[in-house]
Amino acid sequence: MPAKKLLAAQNAWAIAIVLAGIILLIGEIINERFWMHDLEVYYRTAARMLQGEEIYRIEADGHYVYKYSPTAGLYFIPLTLLPFSAAKIFFWLLLLFLTVAVLQVLFQMAAHDDTTTRAKQKNTVLLLAFLAVGAHVHREWHLGQVNFVLLALYILLLVCWRREQHVAVGAILAASLFIKPFGLIFLPYLVLRKNFSALLATAITVVLLGLLPFVLYPSAEAFAGLYNGWFQELLIELGAKQDLLQSGNHTIFSVLARYTPLQFILTSEATIKVYQLSLLALIALYILYFVRAGAGLRQRTVYDVAVLVAFIPLFAVTSLNAFLFTLPCMVLLLYHFAGLPKVAKVLTVAGCVLVGINIRDLMGGELYRFLESISIYTFGTMALLAALTMLRLKQARQQNQTPHELQRNKILQEQVSEV
Repeated sequence: MPAKKLLAAQNAWAIAIVLAGIILLIGEIINERFWMHDLEVYYRTAARMLQGEEIYRIEADGHYVYKYSPTAGLYFIPLTLLPFSAAKIFFWLLLLFLTVAVLQVLFQMAAHDDTTTRAKQKNTVLLLAFLAVGAHVHREWHLGQVNFVLLALYILLLVCWRREQHVAVGAILAASLFIKPFGLIFLPYLVLRKNFSALLATAITVVLLGLLPFVLYPSAEAFAGLYNGWFQELLIELGAKQDLLQSGNHTIFSVLARYTPLQFILTSEATIKVYQLSLLALIALYILYFVRAGAGLRQRTVYDVAVLVAFIPLFAVTSLNAFLFTLPCMVLLLYHFAGLPKVAKVLTVAGCVLVGINIRDLMGGELYRFLESISIYTFGTMALLAALTMLRLKQARQQNQTPHELQRNKILQEQVSEV
């Protein structure tokens, strides 16, 4: 019976993704491209931590130096039980499993209590969403990166929130911060939603996890040296970030400056700081507006988190793979696509295409580099955010309508569809 359920028509999307993932894995091995350089960095660091060795700025590591928190290195210690060749396969399959699991949970949240969802609709929505972020997801698998692990943690955080397990929300958020600090974007939201239990749990868990490396580095000198090395890496990273007006800087701060007359006045550090803070304030106001527009909606937290996660690659100068954080927006929009306003439909299609179409093997090296330089991913993300805002406003209007008005609008929509 379980096998029969797995092979049901509504799971065709999952079967297709799993088959694609396994075929790509076999292809990587056959073509001797199964490198997983980023995973190797984590794996090597975990092995060194077990020996109480230095983990930062080791000359022999060359370009692939470890630059994350000491606690993040501890997360990968279980993988050292396997030879690296086996650890790579395990991590690939883990990322593949997380991909399927995240898509399944996102669809369940989008559908909510809708019992009319058909297998065809589910397969269409999830396969299209996967294809839209497919290039970024495959790059994650190929390099053994952790952005999809973070996305899975954010979705798990959302699941716990919906179950009112707020201590778990804080613990998950704290654990994610040690991998990459992207989760800081949730802290103002927790304050806005007055989720003080989650905030307290976050603070306590950060302290506990931050002290965890002391187990392997039990002297005060060794422990302090560990964190000093991490802080030095952070300073190096911040100092090496791209110039605001440099092509290929995909943050919203850069794109807005590069494509508007603002570029002519951003000529000093002072004006740049004022510009960044002003834009940050405007974005905060937009998020506040989005959150308040959904007050009272049963699914409000799902949409709020989707927006916050989509802003991560617009704030951080990071790898292109981070644009896979638009996946929650895509699933929500594609699920509700038939009921979207026409403009929102156009924006949804444009957003999915711009985020996912720039594949080197498809576009060729020259066109790929050009499209990357003009930040098409950023424009795609902004289109998705605009479409999701329209969907949120439509849902808010429907909630305020009387049952008679809802029935009348439903009949009108059916008549338009028939025409």
